[in-house]
Amino acid sequence: MATTAPSLTCPQGHGPGVPGSRFCNTCGVQLVAASAPVKPPSPAPVTVPAPSAASQTPVCKVCGGGGERLGPAENICTECGWLRPLFPGYQLDRSVFLWAQDGQAMTKLQQIPALHTVVRTASDRVGRPWIESTFNGIRLGPRQLPDVWKQAVLAARILGLPSMPDVYVSGDSQWVTYTFGSDTSAFIVLGTAILNNFQNDELLFVLAREMGHCRAGHALWKSVTRFLTGDAGPHGMLSNGVLHAINPMKLLEGAVEMPLMAWSRQSDITADRAGLLAVGDETLARRVLLAWSIKSARLLKQVNIEEWMKQEEASSDQMTRISEMTTSASMYTTRRLRLLGLAAREPELMSHSQIVQSARKELAPAPQPAPASLAAASGPAPAPADSIRVVCNKCQGAMRVPFAVLRGKPSLNVRCPKCQSVLTLRPKSAHPLPAPAVEQNHAG
Repeated sequence: MATTAPSLTCPQGHGPGVPGSRFCNTCGVQLVAASAPVKPPSPAPVTVPAPSAASQTPVCKVCGGGGERLGPAENICTECGWLRPLFPGYQLDRSVFLWAQDGQAMTKLQQIPALHTVVRTASDRVGRPWIESTFNGIRLGPRQLPDVWKQAVLAARILGLPSMPDVYVSGDSQWVTYTFGSDTSAFIVLGTAILNNFQNDELLFVLAREMGHCRAGHALWKSVTRFLTGDAGPHGMLSNGVLHAINPMKLLEGAVEMPLMAWSRQSDITADRAGLLAVGDETLARRVLLAWSIKSARLLKQVNIEEWMKQEEASSDQMTRISEMTTSASMYTTRRLRLLGLAAREPELMSHSQIVQSARKELAPAPQPAPASLAAASGPAPAPADSIRVVCNKCQGAMRVPFAVLRGKPSLNVRCPKCQSVLTLRPKSAHPLPAPAVEQNHAG
């Protein structure tokens, strides 16, 4: 009787082999009798790809990321631009100052595919480098106009920006401010007339407006608006604007309002609200906007504001809107001031502003005492109001006599602490002591 050969199987656990084969078709290991102990299958080797340089988030060599290596008095990393929050735990949701119609207008822009393509192309290919080169300006920093730089850093911290945009000052743009760049890399250009006419909280209002543009995500769309309307730079190749050749009446006849310019006007209201949040003073904000409108803080002092406002209010609102729609990327002054007044009465916006103002007071440096040399040059300190200074006629020693012991007395004997002489003090007038001047006689 023939003996049946034992069935063979893979010792790695891959099951019986193919009849007539001595090796496993899966792993190539020699098959063994089924009665032999079977090893558990070896796990397949797992290859872990090494992290690429692009996938690793670079850590700032100066602050270590998140300002970890900075001292408590350092509010910004000079390498990566990290900004310290206004105070521990400070957060500001941009919806607090975002103007509702600004958001609606931006949504319409994003729904226009062709325009969205222009936006990305302008940002990725020419955007910042090209626009930056069209301005003959200087970049602010701790050692370049440091007072303005500190105001800009404060404005960025108030608006809750995670990193500091670059800020330039340009003599080619006297009364104009620009916010350019992209959502992740914005920069600001200030005209020199802005710095010459606005200081302290007035300048903070202007800077906070531009930081508001950055925080609201306006930089990218502002860049494209200026490309299309010819405001990308003082000597740009698009200085007349793509829209310059369009007949405004054609736009009106077709009932078309240019979406970019319409959005730009609404974005100005968002910026005004951001500036108001930073300074918390409607009167100051109105003064800056009016001076900006006539391009002269000095001339504003001579202008009758009430008459000016009556003039603008009396103008046809329909014609104003037509003029804005076809010629201006900025809202006219009357409407901006009206909306600014409404913003100053919004509980949420102004409650956040009060928090900001309290933090600013805490951050303000303590007043420094005058140097001793300066104090000496200014002369002796004024006499206390509760005593009178008396000079001894004998030794010229000075003393102070409290009003409390003089009050209501026709005369008083006092002893000189220097020569021990006794002086009698009497008023020069009929009024009882104390008096601005007294007569003194030696009593012995």
